[in-house]
Amino acid sequence: MVFTRAAAIAFASSAALAVVLASSLAVADGTDSDGDGVSDGLEDATQRTVAASAAGDEFSVSSHLGTAALEDQFDLSYHAGTFEVAYSRTDGIGSSYELNLLNLIAWKDGNGNGRIDNGEIVRTTALGSAAFGNAPVLASNWTDTDGGRVFEFLVQSRDGNATLNITVAQRFERIDTIVLTPMEARLDIRIKPAVVPPGANLGLEFRMDTHERVLLEDHSWDEVQGFAPNEKEINVTASGRGHSSTVFFSWSNTVLADGSGIPVALLGGPFEPGPYNLTLNYAFGSSTPSNTILQHATLGVRSALFDIRRATEPSSGPQGDFVLYAATLAGVTAFVAVTIVLANRRTSRKP
Repeated sequence: MVFTRAAAIAFASSAALAVVLASSLAVADGTDSDGDGVSDGLEDATQRTVAASAAGDEFSVSSHLGTAALEDQFDLSYHAGTFEVAYSRTDGIGSSYELNLLNLIAWKDGNGNGRIDNGEIVRTTALGSAAFGNAPVLASNWTDTDGGRVFEFLVQSRDGNATLNITVAQRFERIDTIVLTPMEARLDIRIKPAVVPPGANLGLEFRMDTHERVLLEDHSWDEVQGFAPNEKEINVTASGRGHSSTVFFSWSNTVLADGSGIPVALLGGPFEPGPYNLTLNYAFGSSTPSNTILQHATLGVRSALFDIRRATEPSSGPQGDFVLYAATLAGVTAFVAVTIVLANRRTSRKP
């Protein structure tokens, strides 16, 4: 068989392309198998052990990470419209809060001051045990594409005016525009617009109760980390022995009304001493929603062990990929050049 110059070049080019493609696939394969923007290495290092159960109008979730030398625990429980969030660590420092869904308040801002004053409330729809007592929790779970378990709890109020959807995952999980971390629970609250008379604002009233220090943040931890857009947060922090422990409640600054975004304003807030009543207010103006109102919120913890493991996880970002790709490309370029030179020499030696 005659090995011509053209054949040599074609062979070298094909080999080069194959090597580059193989190296590119080797780099890309497994780095982010579920497409949530978080490397598989970090997900493996921070995957939590989750146990969940539900019965009647209650459910509980226990999420654990680490070993006896260094470990932390995230606990979430629910009963008839009330959530309890707790965080504990090996060093014994723990923090917690109780969050109760109180009421849906329809009101008209007659004096335009942005506050709910006496005589402005036109309708109150009770939540809490009045709406969710004996309302069954529907629990389900599944395995994500990267092997992590995802747990979901669905609760509809007895009058049908409000539905709670709570999601907890072992690993990072992309949901719509946010990435749910393993240290938190996503809470979606759907409200039927029938509770809002024409021209009225709607307030979603909570009560937070805790014995720890409370701080309102203009930006949530998830927003700062790039896991969620445009959120506020209330932190609950306990301190001692040179350490601190933080749990939080955060919410989106935009509520979806029939799919369109409406700004969310916080009325009231975490003023000492507790418990703290706060209201997320939605000013619909003259166009009252006709289909559904959806508020995204999050109940979670600041995991110290997550921060430690994230800091020690080797970077799998584009820098390493680029170095490997560049080295491979340089190698195959040299290979092609040498092959072409040898082919030229063979051609010139022919009689």
